[in-house]
Amino acid sequence: MDEQVMWASGQGAVLLVILAGIMFASGLWGVLIALAPAAYLLVLSPHASENSPKTVLVSHLTALIAGWVAYTVVAHGIAPTSIEPMSESGLRIVGSLLLACGASTAVFYVLHVDHPMAYVIACIAAIGAFPTILALAVVTIAILCVACLQVLRLEFGPESDGESTTLVGDFP
Repeated sequence: MDEQVMWASGQGAVLLVILAGIMFASGLWGVLIALAPAAYLLVLSPHASENSPKTVLVSHLTALIAGWVAYTVVAHGIAPTSIEPMSESGLRIVGSLLLACGASTAVFYVLHVDHPMAYVIACIAAIGAFPTILALAVVTIAILCVACLQVLRLEFGPESDGESTTLVGDFP
C-alpha cells in the first residue's frame, strides 16, 4: 500500500474516532455532523491552501461563534427537532441560519480565510445544536483536535516534502 494512502487512511480514521468519541462522551450529535465533512477534505487534500491549520481553525471557530450568536439572538430556545412546517419557530431558525452564514462570510472575507466546510458548522450551530457555553467549549476542543491533526499530517506525513498535494490527483 502506498505510504500516502496509509497516512490518509490513518488520519481519516483518527479524526473520525476522535469526533465520534467527543460526540459519544458529550451527547452533542452535531460535533460529528459539523466536522466530518472537514475531516474528509483534510484527508484528501492536506496541502490545499484552504486546508492549512490556521485556515481550518479560524474558519471553524468563526463559523461556530457566528452560528451560536445567531441562534441565541434569533431562535433561542427552539429545539432543532421540534420545528413544525410553516411555523414562526421554523422562520426564526431559517433567519438564524441565514444570519450565521452571512456573518461567517463577512468575517472570512475580512480575515482572508475560508474553509468551505466551516459553513456546515455555522449551520449546525445556527439551528441550535450547540445551545450552551459548555457545548461551545466541547466543539472548540473538537475543532482544535482537527487542526492539530492537520499540523501533524503536514509536518510528518509523506507529502511533507511537497511532492504531492492531493490524494485524488488532478481532474481533467
